[in-house]
Amino acid sequence: MSVDGVRQVARRDLGNRLFSAVLGSVLVLFLSLILLLLASNVIYLSQSRGPEGQTGWQLLLAAVRNPENLFAVRLSVATASITVLLALVIGLPAAYVLSRYRLPGSGVIDTVLDLPIVLPPPVIGISLLIFFQTPAGRWVDHITPQWAVATSNKVLSLLSGHAIEDALEWTYTTRGIIVAQFFVACSFGVRAIKAAFDTIGTRHEEVARTLGCTKRQAFFRVVLPMASAGIVAGTIMTWARAIAEFGPVLFFSGATRWKTAVLPVAMFLSFSAGDIEGAVALVLIMVAISAVTLLTFKKLGGRGYLW
Repeated sequence: MSVDGVRQVARRDLGNRLFSAVLGSVLVLFLSLILLLLASNVIYLSQSRGPEGQTGWQLLLAAVRNPENLFAVRLSVATASITVLLALVIGLPAAYVLSRYRLPGSGVIDTVLDLPIVLPPPVIGISLLIFFQTPAGRWVDHITPQWAVATSNKVLSLLSGHAIEDALEWTYTTRGIIVAQFFVACSFGVRAIKAAFDTIGTRHEEVARTLGCTKRQAFFRVVLPMASAGIVAGTIMTWARAIAEFGPVLFFSGATRWKTAVLPVAMFLSFSAGDIEGAVALVLIMVAISAVTLLTFKKLGGRGYLW
């Protein structure tokens, strides 16, 4: 190769390395901004001092031990867990249909399914409030049996560690939190579970059908076991999405301490009251929950995307 050829190859190689370095720098910059944003909470606590000379970390520990904050944590975990169970009842069959069948108007179906995910969060809460003012919503309140209300109150009281008494109506109640979480979490869950079904394809299912399995048998004996890790991973992410809901819960269930103050609402109440350390404590708890959730999702082989 001539000298000019060698120089041209060297310049091309240098250009490739510079291009890769620029792209990598953009990624590093964005990651640094995220870490700096989250670390700002820790920096704030390290510089904080209480009225009696307490350090920021002592204030953080006191906020974490605060019974009201502990109630918010337990209530969030309880309502999100119940929401996910309900979402699975809908999400599993819906995700399977979307993954395996070509439906007429699939574009419209996808749009409607994704609407709760992409709409501004208050839209769901306000829409729920309006719905329960319509004849259909009042009918739902009317047919809600007393035993169902009593049972839900007992379950939520047991899981949250605090006595909960709600009326028959669904608006501004503790069990209304589950309704507010459900629509967004269920849409998210359908997408997550559909991604799990998509990854395994149809080949094994078709082979099972040729060996004599019915559609039901192939679904339970082949599809579910093969997609189980992805379904569990998607369920975990759906749970994380439910526990993080703020707008729908705030508008539909209200922001009542010791009743509807889930973690995001409790953060809002603490910050509004000037209790910055208490709000930061809840922020760090949410960051920890989200980090553990994501690590578990990745460990179980969850896909990096859902669409």
